[in-house]
Amino acid sequence: MSAPEPSAADDPLADAVARLDRAVSRVGSRLEDYQLRLNAAAGDVEAAHELDNDRARLAAALDEARAREEELQSAAEEATQALDDAMADLQTLLAASDSSGEEA
Repeated sequence: MSAPEPSAADDPLADAVARLDRAVSRVGSRLEDYQLRLNAAAGDVEAAHELDNDRARLAAALDEARAREEELQSAAEEATQALDDAMADLQTLLAASDSSGEEA
């Protein structure tokens, strides 16, 4: 009769192979988790980059709006001065016409 084959529990090599197989599976699972985290982090970095770009565009637009506001404020001041001058001229003309009408 031949000797019975040793079971996995009795065979140290088979036991070591099984432990190694489980360890490799755990490492593979952790690598998948890390890959998912890395992909999520890369998405977060991209989103942050896009937010920085948006912030820069908004800051530039705000600077342009402020410059335009200054131009419009200057134009409004010039228009106000022109209206004041025109009203003063009209008042002078009215006063002159009232004076000439009184003398006649």
